[in-house]
Amino acid sequence: ALDFIGQGRSSKPFTVEEDSSSMGEASSSPPLYRLYPDVVEDGSEIDATSSVMEMGQNTDTKVEYSINLWANLVDDYARHHQLDEVVLMGNSLGSLVALSAATGDFMNHSNTADRENLPTYLAGNNAGEQSRVAGLCLFNCAVGLNSRNVIKNPNYGPIRRAIINLIFDVFNNLIFDNQFLLRFALNNVVTKELLEDALKSLYMCSPDRVDKELVDSFYYPAKLGGEGAVEAIRQIYTNDAGLTPMEFHERYPEILNSLPLHLVWGLEDVVTPISGDVGTF
Repeated sequence: ALDFIGQGRSSKPFTVEEDSSSMGEASSSPPLYRLYPDVVEDGSEIDATSSVMEMGQNTDTKVEYSINLWANLVDDYARHHQLDEVVLMGNSLGSLVALSAATGDFMNHSNTADRENLPTYLAGNNAGEQSRVAGLCLFNCAVGLNSRNVIKNPNYGPIRRAIINLIFDVFNNLIFDNQFLLRFALNNVVTKELLEDALKSLYMCSPDRVDKELVDSFYYPAKLGGEGAVEAIRQIYTNDAGLTPMEFHERYPEILNSLPLHLVWGLEDVVTPISGDVGTF
């Protein structure tokens, strides 16, 4: 199974095995043996690609972050390791990466005829390449790279959409597109105590799982990432949000309707609530 946590910074992908003594050490995400104990005990392999590309120290600030960029990297990773019958698992925006990789949407071709011969590895194509995706598992699936995709809600009228669009523009200009402010916040506001409290507010049912290792996985990339960390945060909040899960299903119904799809949702999740657009869909 390929796992990518929509968390932020990641390091090199690695494979977890039952007798591994280094489970979780290579990733900034929570150790996989804590997230998927049943899978690990069963002896199955999990390739933890996390967010695939580092977002911090040594990050190329010229990279344009997008769902399709990560999906392309996931596809390349699967091709390099010749993976077959892959189960794609993603959390939050990682769920959208899974959908993009499974459908081949990351190739971003608008011409359907051209797409028939695309060299995608996981999704396959109509030139004899069969899909290598065995299923999808989406945890708290997000509406997009950022929240701006809520504007696509079909129940919103043009006036409401214009108001929400304006609100996003104001917040982006004042905060998220303000590199000086972001740099100041990372250097002077973010503390381990602040991160611990924020994470415990998300881990409402098991706050004891917010340990030093989890806090550090967020803290050090933010503190030591330099301009790469600032640019990554800026882009994730201001770049194009990409397709919504609903748009993926509308665009690729045959592919997604043919795959086993497992959805996991926290009933009290306030970030990607099950009562939101995606959960309702």
